[in-house]
Amino acid sequence: MDRNLQRANDAFKQQQWGQAAQYYEQEYQTAPSAKINHLLVKSLFEDHQNKLAYTIMMDNLNSYLMDSEHVILMVQVLLANRQLLMAHILTATVTQLPQEVSGLIQQAEATARLQPDFKKDYQTFYQLSALTLTQQRRTFEAGKQLPLKEWVTATKALLVDPFVKPIIRVSLLEMVQKLKLSDRMTFRWLDNKNYEIVGSELKSLAEFEKVGILEGILQKAIGDYDPVTQQLFQNELGLQVTLLYPFIDRAIPDPQAWVERLIQGDQVQSAALPTPYSVEWWQRKLSQIMSEMTGA
Repeated sequence: MDRNLQRANDAFKQQQWGQAAQYYEQEYQTAPSAKINHLLVKSLFEDHQNKLAYTIMMDNLNSYLMDSEHVILMVQVLLANRQLLMAHILTATVTQLPQEVSGLIQQAEATARLQPDFKKDYQTFYQLSALTLTQQRRTFEAGKQLPLKEWVTATKALLVDPFVKPIIRVSLLEMVQKLKLSDRMTFRWLDNKNYEIVGSELKSLAEFEKVGILEGILQKAIGDYDPVTQQLFQNELGLQVTLLYPFIDRAIPDPQAWVERLIQGDQVQSAALPTPYSVEWWQRKLSQIMSEMTGA
C-alpha cells in the first residue's frame, strides 16, 4: 500500500474527515476505483463538502446500489444536495431497501416543506406552462428538488396542459416511468389527444427495440459513406423518438419508410395536406416542434 493511501486510511479511522478527503482525492486522481470513490465521498460528506461529494459520487453511481451501506450513503449525499426526486428514482431500483432510507427521505421532505421559498418554488413548477421553453427547462430541473407528493400533484396537471412544451411533457413522463409510479395518469400526446398511462407499466426509452432498428437502417443508408451527415440525421432521429415517447411503436409502424422520409426531408413534401398519422404527417409535425425548440 502506498504511503498516501495509508495516510488517508489512518485519517479516515480517526474521523479526520478533511484530511482523509485530501489524501483520498490525490489517490483518486492517480488510481480511480469504486472503493476509493466510496471512501472519498464518505470523507467529503462527513466534512460537509456536499457538492464535491455529489460530483464524485456521480462518477460511479451504480457502484452505490450494490449494498445497504452504500445505498444509505448515496441517499445521504443526494439529500444533502436537495436531490429529492433523484433519491426516489434511484431507490425505486433497489430490491431490498434499507429501512433507514425511508426515514431519511421523509425527514428531508419535511425539512424542504419548511423552507421559506417552498410555496413559491412549488407554485412556479405547477405553473410552468406560462414560461418560455428555456424557462420551462430550468423550472423542470428545479422541480426535482420538490418532495415527491407535490411533484406528482403538479406533474399530473402538467402532463395534460397544452401549453407545456412537448419535450418537457415527455421529460416529465420519463421521470414518472423512472419513479415506477403506480398512479393512473393522463398524458397529452403529440396528436393532442389524452391517453391514460401508469408509470410502472411504461418502458424506458432505452427499452424500445424500434429505436435500434431505426438507427440500424439509417447507418446502412448513409453511415458507410457519409458519417458526418449520418450523425446529423441520428441526432434528429434521437429527438424524434424522444418526442414520440411513449407511443413510438404506434407512430412508426414502418421503420424503413420513416428513415427514407427523414433522409429525403422537404424534397418530397407534397402541396396537399398529408393523411393524419401518415409518415409525412408525423415528420411535418415533428419538424415544426423541433424548429420551435431551436427558435426558443
